[in-house]
Amino acid sequence: MDDGPADSSSSPAAEASDVQLPAATDLGQQNLTHDSPSKLSSWAKNLKIPQPFAASQEDSQTETAGKSPLARFTSGIGLHSSPKSPPANDSNEGNSPTAQPGFFGTITNGIVNTSKNAVKAVQVKARHVVSQNKRRFQEGGFDLDMTYITENIIAMGFPAGDMSSGFFGYVEGFYRNHMEEVIRFFETNHKDKYKVYNLCSERLYDASLFEGKVASFPFDDHNCPPIRLIISFCQSAYSWLKEDIENVVVVHCKAGMARTGLMISSLLLYLKFFPTAEESIDYYNQKRCVDGKGLVLPSQIRYVKYFERALIYFNGENQPGRRCMLRGFRLHHCPYWTRPSITVSDHNGVLFSTKKHPRTKDLSPEDFWFSAPKKGVMVFALPGESGLTELAGDFKVHFNDRQGDFYCWLNTTMIENRKLLSTGDLDGFDKRKLPSPGFQVEIVLVDYNGTAPPKSQPETPTNKQDESSGTSESAEGATSKSKTTNSDQVASLVKSTEKVSLGSTDTQHKHAINEPRKDTVQQAADAADARVPISSSESQFKAMAADASVFSFGDEEDFDSE
Repeated sequence: MDDGPADSSSSPAAEASDVQLPAATDLGQQNLTHDSPSKLSSWAKNLKIPQPFAASQEDSQTETAGKSPLARFTSGIGLHSSPKSPPANDSNEGNSPTAQPGFFGTITNGIVNTSKNAVKAVQVKARHVVSQNKRRFQEGGFDLDMTYITENIIAMGFPAGDMSSGFFGYVEGFYRNHMEEVIRFFETNHKDKYKVYNLCSERLYDASLFEGKVASFPFDDHNCPPIRLIISFCQSAYSWLKEDIENVVVVHCKAGMARTGLMISSLLLYLKFFPTAEESIDYYNQKRCVDGKGLVLPSQIRYVKYFERALIYFNGENQPGRRCMLRGFRLHHCPYWTRPSITVSDHNGVLFSTKKHPRTKDLSPEDFWFSAPKKGVMVFALPGESGLTELAGDFKVHFNDRQGDFYCWLNTTMIENRKLLSTGDLDGFDKRKLPSPGFQVEIVLVDYNGTAPPKSQPETPTNKQDESSGTSESAEGATSKSKTTNSDQVASLVKSTEKVSLGSTDTQHKHAINEPRKDTVQQAADAADARVPISSSESQFKAMAADASVFSFGDEEDFDSE
């Protein structure tokens, strides 16, 4: 009977002590322990605020001592100023988490830990999305966009996250390989036995991060390197590999796929892993990508084959580029909506552009592309010019129209004077919306010894009379004229036709034109009579379209469409 009152009397005392506990706690002397949690901590636990275990609490306090909550939060994101710099001590003693062990400390730790886990999960997801179809290295606690092509050749994505690679390179550390993790991987698995080859022209970083063992062979994304750069890369990688059987070469571009694939496929050929370029490319694609689509750009595949030919015919030595003159282009089976502008360039800059050339910059593409009668092709060339530009070695032809861009990289030493490219040989053509069945681009070159044929000068009536009468003056100049190409004849036709189209009254020039070309001259004269404004350049292109010899660029061989 006495037990009941005793229990009831002790219960208020216990409750009072529990109630007075948070009130007696001063803000400057919060000494609540986690070994004997109070009702207030139980209430906090019911709010699903994570309570650290005793062991983890001690480790957390020891690990985070000297760090502010903000510093601990940002350290989980993976963005550091430098992978090898010591961790910054951003906190003061008064702001240390050890000074907040109670309720507020628990909330702070919970928020920081939850945020770190959430950011880490998003980061991992972003890295997997960016790596797309590439195989990742996921062993030993690492998760990197990295693939062992062979035991000694590694392909990987760009190591980002360091300020030495610029602001964007720093931000890319969130969704690409982080520099700190990449360094830790190589220091763990290939310490002092690795050398990194950076192929990016748009991203660099401090070579000291990899102990100075970095070589740069840069060229632009979605483009091809000079053949001499491929040769130099293979020679450098071979020299490193033969120094030690355990040495490895690490090749990367930005995504670690296309440019990396071009160089590694060439290296496999150089090291005689495979006898042909096709086998080397196929092996790389299967090792690097789950779907076998790593090196797929037509021009980059073409350059691996160029390197194969250099190994076979030139023993892997760099050869000077064959000097050529670019005569013009033919578009076979060209639909009416394809009338592109043209830009020709090499690794030093633009060589020719229809948007900048004085003869074509004021014309629309529909005006300087003309249709070849009974040929089924569109032709572009410059009236009265020996060619568009001189070429030697690597060059790029870029076409642009309303449907987008398509282009190709070629090398004058590796091709004939006529190169026919189908849609599968053109970079970017597969992205066009409208189909173009049977479409082909023909690039016409001619050997060039450095002395361009003399350009046609404005002719006087006396000169034209001399040409038609066959006097002694014309006979004396027969030797020099025999060396000129049919383009000089085309230039003569153009200038004669232009005078008629502009309303010239000199009738003797009309009789100087051959009989089969009278219809064209008459049409130009009718246009002048009708007072249709025609620019000088446009009239030259229209007159050129009437000359049958231009469609073969002065060559004897006839090119009929299929």
